[in-house]
Amino acid sequence: MDKLERLQIQAYNNNDKKFTVIPESGCAVLGLVNTHYQDPKREGIPFICQKGSCRSCVIKIEGNEELLEPPTKAEQMSLSVGKTTIKSGYRLACLAKFK
Repeated sequence: MDKLERLQIQAYNNNDKKFTVIPESGCAVLGLVNTHYQDPKREGIPFICQKGSCRSCVIKIEGNEELLEPPTKAEQMSLSVGKTTIKSGYRLACLAKFK
């Protein structure tokens, strides 16, 4: 698969750990990353609620953000203030889904 078809992300709440994700239409980034780990909350992208309200799964998109669907209203609300805004390239891994 071409590197252009992969999403590069950095987990904001896991020591800025970096991941490369191969897109799957309709799938959330969180699930695609964390399926590869025995202890995904520690090794992958941390999460608590999986509904966008806790912000534990904040990620920074480092390339190919066009592979993702636009942010949902819940994601926009959660990331509307502070350093981790959508305008700065941040998303919620539990809500960010591939086109």
